Amino acid sequence: MSDSDQFSVARDTDRAEIQHRIHQFCRAVDRMELGELNEVFHPDAYDDHGVFKGTPAGFIEWARKRHVTIAFSSHHVSNIYIEFASENEAFAETYLMIWQSVTPSSSIMANSSDDESSFEMISSNRYVDRFTRRDGRWRIQTRTVVPGSAMRVSDDAAPKLADGFVRYTRDEHDVAEQLRLELGVKK
Repeated sequence: MSDSDQFSVARDTDRAEIQHRIHQFCRAVDRMELGELNEVFHPDAYDDHGVFKGTPAGFIEWARKRHVTIAFSSHHVSNIYIEFASENEAFAETYLMIWQSVTPSSSIMANSSDDESSFEMISSNRYVDRFTRRDGRWRIQTRTVVPGSAMRVSDDAAPKLADGFVRYTRDEHDVAEQLRLELGVKK
């Protein structure tokens, strides 16, 4: 497609939906609402997360098991570059930072210790995605995670917050989930 075909009101709508799917993926993982990933991927999609390669259903099961010992997960998306190959196919490259409280068994770092104490891990990555539109909806057809770097943060680096803050949880008791229920936007 020519450069002029990349930019139109219709393409702005397409970009917004693709960006929404990228953000929806991050929120689904961070909030442990993994069923939402069925809205992000086509059922026959392929995901390559390095340590996991397979279908969306397989990824959901893998993520559910991996995140059992991850107390905190936060994906931070920055640059999202989208190019349309055709009316119903697009390339998307997304830069992101991920901060997680992990244990050696849930860490993606090689050579983790046998000590199952949790630690903070920060990684920089890129998602390289092929999006396709079927039945009027954009979803991921293939995803490859490309790591840039990762680091283990010192265990004593994280100060404790003062009393009074709302507690972070990854379940239905979180303040965001309570507000979603109150507003009627939670499915």
